[in-house]
Amino acid sequence: MFSKYLLTVLCTILSMMTLNVNAEEAKPSEPAKTEAKPAKPSEPTKTEAKPAKAAEPDAPEIKQSIASSVSGKPEFYAECSKNPLEVSKEDYQPSSISLHGLTGVNINIDDVIKSAKPKNVKLQKDLKEAVVKRLNDAGLRLLSKEEMEKTPGQPEMSMFPSFPKHLGPFKPGEPRIEYNPQCCSAGIWTSFTQGATTLRDPTLNYKLGTWGQGDNTTDCSDVGGWLSKAVLKTVDDFIAAKQKADKDHKEWLTKQGKTDTKADKKTEPVAASKPVEEKAEVAPKPEEAAAKPIEIRETNDTQKLACDTAILLYAEIFPTASASISAAKSGILGKVADNMKACPQYRYRVETHSDQRSDDEYNEVLSARRAVAIRNYLVDKGVEEEQFDLRFYGERKPLVEGNTAEAWAANRRVEITPIKPK
Repeated sequence: MFSKYLLTVLCTILSMMTLNVNAEEAKPSEPAKTEAKPAKPSEPTKTEAKPAKAAEPDAPEIKQSIASSVSGKPEFYAECSKNPLEVSKEDYQPSSISLHGLTGVNINIDDVIKSAKPKNVKLQKDLKEAVVKRLNDAGLRLLSKEEMEKTPGQPEMSMFPSFPKHLGPFKPGEPRIEYNPQCCSAGIWTSFTQGATTLRDPTLNYKLGTWGQGDNTTDCSDVGGWLSKAVLKTVDDFIAAKQKADKDHKEWLTKQGKTDTKADKKTEPVAASKPVEEKAEVAPKPEEAAAKPIEIRETNDTQKLACDTAILLYAEIFPTASASISAAKSGILGKVADNMKACPQYRYRVETHSDQRSDDEYNEVLSARRAVAIRNYLVDKGVEEEQFDLRFYGERKPLVEGNTAEAWAANRRVEITPIKPK
């Protein structure tokens, strides 16, 4: 349930993506044929062109149990209805349902494995094979970069691991950071994006995050073992979300009096889900826009909560530089969770913000990890994940400008905003 704001972080992640070697090496072999044609008298020219083709059968290191979804022929998206849709008559569905019909996904698992090497972090030896097996067992395929580009919606999962600072690497002359088990953390943030359009402008295409999650640990005794399990758990959770989306989509079709067709199974509904949240936020109802947030610093302040109450959490929910929820303040979030469960007719937008005392990248990652920690807490307390939407802003949206203790305290916050359904 992530919006366009997530793309800020994704852009940095995507720049890490490595191109598919087989795809790049295959391209130069084609011009060799063109050069060979005019040189008919010279037989060696043709002989020299052949070795370029011999490299092509260098198949992927891991063979998959199901066929590629790329046919080699141009594919086209399903045509939208020709009947104009009246504003306020939209049939919005949760963004998670957009996972239905997927046949494969590109995952930057090679980047994850590569990022661990300079840190001397030893991952599970068959980690990539284990990811492929999980996907294959679920009827999905791990797409190469080239295959992903030719797949409708370009389904792409980006994993962004973070390692303890003491693992380095360190530049020459740079002082080393000593390992401190009392102050050590590792984590991984994952986001899935695919092609989408907006109702306001169906001609505009963009990549939208429609699923994501994260995990972190403060036990750094075996970072490689923990990260390997976290990667596989993420893949398992994604598969479970996709299977739920298939089920929810069938139920939606049944309510519409329709049946699932072969064409429907092949094509992802890339324009169906995320505008739900954007539409609700861009054009809120008058009573929502007028809602004034209340400040919560202690558990007693939660007595003021109602379904339509906007909240500013200024309590020290997280210790400084930490993404672990403070045990002393967790009772406040518990009351917030109870309030959400008592208001199933509402959805809530949960935002995490940091102050300006560290660099942009650090604040962005810390804010994301804190958002994930809140998500995990709310779900553990029984709040349906579809009832809230997570956003993290780092230091990008300060309430108060300035580098004073007062400004930092005002900007270091969690905001929870009610979004009333139509």
